[in-house]
Amino acid sequence: MKFLLFFLSIAAFSNVVRAQNDKFVINKDTILSSSFEVPDSMTCSISPGVTIKFNCYGKFIVRGLLIAQGTSQKPITFTCIDRAHGAEKPPCWYGLFVMGKSSHADMRNCRFEGMYRALIYESRPLFDSCEFAGNHCGLYCTKKAAPLVRNCRFYRNIYGIVSDFSAPLLANNIISENTIGIDLQVGSMPLAGPNTIFGNQTNIKTEAALKGDSTALPARYLWELMNELF
Repeated sequence: MKFLLFFLSIAAFSNVVRAQNDKFVINKDTILSSSFEVPDSMTCSISPGVTIKFNCYGKFIVRGLLIAQGTSQKPITFTCIDRAHGAEKPPCWYGLFVMGKSSHADMRNCRFEGMYRALIYESRPLFDSCEFAGNHCGLYCTKKAAPLVRNCRFYRNIYGIVSDFSAPLLANNIISENTIGIDLQVGSMPLAGPNTIFGNQTNIKTEAALKGDSTALPARYLWELMNELF
């Protein structure tokens, strides 16, 4: 049933080419009218410059492998129809879901706009030189997720990054113009290099979520230190 649903949803992609039994390629701009899933053991690759637009409150779910390697000149964009770049409006699609230990995503020069959140659950995807703008939440990391997030920009979101019982590795990111830049919840153990965090209504939120959780003290100390340095 799972694979049947997958192949039914893939039919909504007029521009998805089946290259092999276990690989799909999205090589042209595409409008999604339903949620889409990359099952375990399957690979989906998206070509540089492609824009994927939702016309429903759907999800892009990754349980297998997603390769979305745009370039600075040809970024890959995830958004919804009739939404201006960087617009501050309510979410119009649910978001990217990278789900489970067997899932992985290699995402470079990608833009995410108009989503409720990108949920990273028990996985270790890469986000390099990506942009999160005008979302409810840019990245929501949970259930021991450990994404590598580097050289990315988070702006005009309600939450830039939320870490909930996870250990994201954050380096050289710019986090600004959000309601809350970074929200550290219970059990968060982030690893952080230099990040630029400024101009948010709250740059780093820790106290309310971490109160009474002694295991989170290193995370609180780290971010208090970072708040002073950066």
